Amino acid sequence: MLGLILKNQDKYPLDLVVNFDLEIDWQVAKDVIDEMEKRCNQAGIPFVRIKPRKSWKELYNKYGFPNGKARWCNSEYKLSCKKQLNKWIKSQNCRPVAYIGFCADETKRFKYAVGTEDWKLQDCCYPLAEEGIIESDILKWAQSQPIFGDYYKNLPRMGCQLCPYLTMKELAYLHESEPQKFDEYFRFVEETEEMIAKKGRSWKFKNYGGEIIRNRVINKWVPKLKEEQQNRKYKQLSLFEGEENGNRSK
Repeated sequence: MLGLILKNQDKYPLDLVVNFDLEIDWQVAKDVIDEMEKRCNQAGIPFVRIKPRKSWKELYNKYGFPNGKARWCNSEYKLSCKKQLNKWIKSQNCRPVAYIGFCADETKRFKYAVGTEDWKLQDCCYPLAEEGIIESDILKWAQSQPIFGDYYKNLPRMGCQLCPYLTMKELAYLHESEPQKFDEYFRFVEETEEMIAKKGRSWKFKNYGGEIIRNRVINKWVPKLKEEQQNRKYKQLSLFEGEENGNRSK
């Protein structure tokens, strides 16, 4: 979306880009944010990073690993950035319009209809949707961009790396791409289970417990992920060989 906006400043004027700088982002996300800042600097557009008032680790030490009953990772961590942004906006005495990256096939998420003539009266608009770009277009594009590595070749979406709602496949990818982070993730889970047990209560990560889920990821989902990756390589190799043979026959 940023690339689209920068190429169409007459249609989508841009005065400022704000990033909520979270320490629990995937490394590939941090690389992308650095690239976005670089492009904004080249275009002369201010790029601001806002950090939560308290670090993830500080809040973890207080509450333990976030879960369905204690989602401090949103209320006290992410929303801390939003509160800081709202306070700054209020001090500027202006009416900001935010660009949101919803695609044309995500209409249920829209606050306003796309292409509304009085969009200048709204507080947000959707450039990707206005250009008719759908989610599958974005995924194909992301899969072809070197800066994303192989993330989107394996997974369709990205959230926080230390999220309690990571799928089994996402945990398998974390195990393969950043094994130290994988171990840290489950260390946090198991420490929280022990902490809650000492208080005479119980909490089972994903209804089974951290150790069981960890073993399931390693023994079942990591092999499945590797098989998918291998099949994809074979398919790409077959396509390449087919093109080579076709060129020779011509």
